[in-house]
Amino acid sequence: MSWDPKQYLKFSDLRLRPALDLMARIPLERPRRIFDLGCGAGNVTCQLALRWPEARITGVDSSPEMLAEAKARLPEADWIRDDLSKWQPSEPADLIFSNALFHWIKGHGDIFPRLLGGLAPGGVLAVQMPRNQREPSHTLVREVAEAGPWRERLAQLGDLFEVLEPGAYHDLLRPGSAHLDIWESVYQQALTGEAPV
Repeated sequence: MSWDPKQYLKFSDLRLRPALDLMARIPLERPRRIFDLGCGAGNVTCQLALRWPEARITGVDSSPEMLAEAKARLPEADWIRDDLSKWQPSEPADLIFSNALFHWIKGHGDIFPRLLGGLAPGGVLAVQMPRNQREPSHTLVREVAEAGPWRERLAQLGDLFEVLEPGAYHDLLRPGSAHLDIWESVYQQALTGEAPV
C-alpha cells in the first residue's frame, strides 16, 4: 500500500487527538529512549519530542514517502524503514508508542508480547487503534463493496482492519505487564462542507 503524506495530513487535527489523549496517560517523566511505531509523516513524533525533549526518538514506518516527510519535519530524530510486523527495538525502550498502526497488521496480537519484552524496566507500551469497523461509515463501505459489480476487485476490503475486543487485549498483555490500562474512547466528528471526507 502506498501512502500520500499530503492526503494523510489533510485531517491531521482529527487524527492527532487520540494520540494526544494517549500521551497524556503515559506516566513517564524522563524517558531516554522512545520508539514511535507507524510514525507516518511524523506529526505525532513531533508531539513526543515536545513532551520529552531530552529523549532519543526513533520513528519507524514502512512507507518511504511518509518517512521523507517525517525527516523534513523533525530532522533531529532517527528514522527507520522497516516491516512493523517483524520489528523489535535495537535496545531496551523506555516507551514504545504507536498511534493508529496495529489495526492494519493481521495477527498483531502476536506482536505485543514481543514488544513488551523490548521494554526497559519500568518501560511503557502505549498503543492506540481505531475500533470503528461496526460504525455506519465502515459498514456502508463494506456493503457497497460487496454488492456492486466491483465486488471481486474489492473482496478483501472487509478484511482490511483487524481489531480485537478489549478483553482479548487484556488477556494478551496481562502476563507481561506490571500495570495495564485498557480503555475505549468515542470521538464524535462533525463533518462539514460538500465533500468533508
